Amino acid sequence: MTKRSIQRRILKARISLNHTIQKILDINRNRKKLEYSKQAEAREQHLNEELRVLNKMAEYQDRLIKYYERTLTLKKVRQNTTERNTSQYQQPTLP
Repeated sequence: MTKRSIQRRILKARISLNHTIQKILDINRNRKKLEYSKQAEAREQHLNEELRVLNKMAEYQDRLIKYYERTLTLKKVRQNTTERNTSQYQQPTLP
């Protein structure tokens, strides 16, 4: 993968993580309103299941972002060491 494609994937993963977190926050806001609902138990069960799935998605997206960041960092380190190694063998230029 190129540096640009990794950066693009990190950006997409961060955006989707932010959307997932926003959905989790919305669900938590809705849970506070359940006390006044007639079918509180059924809705509570549904929201708990949805929250469980969203938490797993957020965890996966977080791991994905960390993986891409590590990959990007390793690429940068490898590129810097390669540049240093090749620059030692280049002939000096005349002024």
